[in-house]
Amino acid sequence: MSGFAVIDLETTGLNARTESIIEVGVVLLNSAGNLEGRWTTLINPRRAIQAQFIHGISDDDVTSSPTFAQILPELVTHLEFRAIVAHNAV
Repeated sequence: MSGFAVIDLETTGLNARTESIIEVGVVLLNSAGNLEGRWTTLINPRRAIQAQFIHGISDDDVTSSPTFAQILPELVTHLEFRAIVAHNAV
């Protein structure tokens, strides 16, 4: 393992089982907890965003963004060989 990947997600709504991801943010830390890098992207969920009042991301903000399938290969490169750290993850 080469450190930690602290991940944060924003979604279209409040139900983790039924909503779609619209933003991914990753902070990369080495095994000592020192910052190595950051990566973030908006994602087009191909559906209406209901939780705009929480994160401020609108349908217009994600219209030209890639889909989750399109960003997945790059996301995996940031997460592999790292312990994943998340808050409030189901």
